[in-house]
Amino acid sequence: MTFLFFLLLLAPDQRADLKADLKSIEELHRKEVAATKIYDVATLTALWTEDVVAMPPNGQPIIGKAANHDFLAAGEAQTKLVDIMDFAQKWEEVTVSGDYAFEWGTFRSQITVKANAISSKAEFKVMRILKRQPDGTWKIHRTIWNEIPPAPPEIQAAPALQPKKP
Repeated sequence: MTFLFFLLLLAPDQRADLKADLKSIEELHRKEVAATKIYDVATLTALWTEDVVAMPPNGQPIIGKAANHDFLAAGEAQTKLVDIMDFAQKWEEVTVSGDYAFEWGTFRSQITVKANAISSKAEFKVMRILKRQPDGTWKIHRTIWNEIPPAPPEIQAAPALQPKKP
């Protein structure tokens, strides 16, 4: 609702620009999901700015397109041992401000180990900064993510002790 109200406050040409930006950002998301599902390192690399910075959980920042490419390529052998059953993004907010966009949301994935058919799921919190390119497309400029731990099992209270009758 707030987004709709904000959209109404914009001049018609600003609304058209914002709609075009959001459509282009949605296309970036679509390409990223498709490439992640097949672990296409080249396509994922093409979605980043030259000076991209990634901040993975429990690791040092990875600075630059080449270093980020190498990071993904290092995991390529491991992906051959699993089937990527699902990968989805859910963006809670995407805000465009000039040549930058800020977004946060969650990624969900499910993989199955080929050798034993054991399946596992993971969910991540993600925050990113995108940068508009001269051709009007958007690329990932900064990204940080952390795993959302699975919810602990629900703890059931033990039944109340009943006093013994003499």
